[in-house]
Amino acid sequence: MKCPRLLPCALTLALSVSLCACGGAPAAPSAPPSQTLEELATGQTITSETAELTLKGVVILDAVVDENISLDAKDDSDYLCAIYNIKNTGATEDALIPEDVPSNKVSYQGTYEYTEFDQDIAGNGNAYAGHTPLPPLRDFTLYCIVEIPPEASEHPEELVLTTTLAGTGYQTAEVQNAAAFQQEALEVVGEFTSGIHDFFNTINFTISFDTEPYREAYRTAQASYDKVKEALSQLTPPPPYYQEGYDALMEVAAQWEEFLTPVCALLDASDQEFAQAMSDSGDNFDGEAFDQRIDLIQTSIPFLMDTDLRNL
Repeated sequence: MKCPRLLPCALTLALSVSLCACGGAPAAPSAPPSQTLEELATGQTITSETAELTLKGVVILDAVVDENISLDAKDDSDYLCAIYNIKNTGATEDALIPEDVPSNKVSYQGTYEYTEFDQDIAGNGNAYAGHTPLPPLRDFTLYCIVEIPPEASEHPEELVLTTTLAGTGYQTAEVQNAAAFQQEALEVVGEFTSGIHDFFNTINFTISFDTEPYREAYRTAQASYDKVKEALSQLTPPPPYYQEGYDALMEVAAQWEEFLTPVCALLDASDQEFAQAMSDSGDNFDGEAFDQRIDLIQTSIPFLMDTDLRNL
C-alpha cells in the first residue's frame, strides 16, 4: 500500500490450488469396520511409491471458494473439506495423476457413510488442468469435498474421515466446523475493505486547499474501523487450518489502526499540524508489510476472495 493513496493495482494471488470433490447422500447404515486403521493427524505425511500426501486440515464450510472453485451454499447440506498437500515423488509426470491417488469417505456416528461422487483438479490460473499428470517433485493443494447434512455438521466430534492411499486406510477425527467463522469473517472483512476503499476514494478524488474534506474522511474512516475492531474482537475462533491467515488479518487491522490514530488525534488541530500528521502517517506506513499480509490472508483463507480484499 502506497499511502496516502489506495493501492492502484490489485495484488497477485500466488496460490496453486487443486480440487477433488467428493460426497453424496448417505448410504444405508453399515456396521463399523472391524479393522483398526492408523490415525492420520493434521500435519502428518503418508506416502506411496509415487505420492507424498500431507493432511493440512479437515473443516466444515457452508460454501467453498478459491481462485478456480465455487461451490455455493445449500440449504440442506454443508461441505466437509479434507485439505491435503500432494506431491509427485515419482520419476516421471506419468507416475501421478493427483485425482486418482487418494480416496475418501466420511462416517457419522460410526453408522452413516458419505462417499466421493466426483473428482477434479484445478490449478492457479487454470495452468494445471484436471486429470493431468503432475510433474515430478511438484505439489498442489488438494481438496476432497464431501457433502454432509446439517445434523452431522453440528456434531463434528462424531465425524470420522477415512483416507485410503495405495490400498492402506487411515482415519482422522480432527474435524472442525468452520462455518460460523467463515460467515463472520466474510462479513467483517467485507466491512473492513469497504471502509478502506471509501477512505481512499475520498482522499484521492478530493482536490481542496481546505483541510475539512480530509478531516471528514479520517473521521469517517475511524468510525468505520471502530466497528470493524469490535467485530474482529468477537470473531468465532478459527480452526487451526485458518490460524495463520487469521493472525495476518489481525496484524493488518492493527497496521490500519496505527495509520489512522496519529492523524485522528489532530482532527481539531491547525491546518498545518493536521497536514503534517497526514504526511508523517503516510511516510511511516510499511506498505510492503501490508501487501505481504494481504497476500497471506488470501492464500490462507481462500474463501475471503468473496470480499474486496484482493483489490487493496
